[in-house]
Amino acid sequence: MRSMAIFSPCPNLRRIAAILVVVSLAMPAVVGAQDTPVSRATLKGIKAVEVLVGDIDRDTEQEGLTRAHLQTEVEERLRQAGITVSPSSEGVLYVSVVAARGDLNIYAYSLQVAFRQAVTLTRDPTIGAVVTTWSVGSGGTIAAPRLGRVQSLAINLVDQFIHAYLEENPKI
Repeated sequence: MRSMAIFSPCPNLRRIAAILVVVSLAMPAVVGAQDTPVSRATLKGIKAVEVLVGDIDRDTEQEGLTRAHLQTEVEERLRQAGITVSPSSEGVLYVSVVAARGDLNIYAYSLQVAFRQAVTLTRDPTIGAVVTTWSVGSGGTIAAPRLGRVQSLAINLVDQFIHAYLEENPKI
């Protein structure tokens, strides 16, 4: 009986898959928050949001995807939509970009946009916590020269937040 080699169109496919697993595990876990009618309802009455972009690793920033630029673009996008951006707000719009460089100049990335706000327990209003009440995310792989496209993908997720927010807080 002869041994058969398994053909893989990408010799580094296992490494890329491993990187995707690592990136997905590095993302902050969000349990139960999505873009649903119930999660959208938690945005009703929010007057302002604070924007917080998570740390982006040095390699990713050297490829042109910087935390400062993403922070500025997210804030501008919210303001253009008529949403007040303020550090003393009722909640935080958290934008996470996790990217890891693999072989062949390919990055695996994971994106998340989440709205976090203070809540209290109905059974005991003295107990409160800051939790994620709305979120969306995505991930994939991209060639290093196109890594800047990941910022556009993150902004698309921010646009989903804007749509959800404006649906619950229509301008009169």
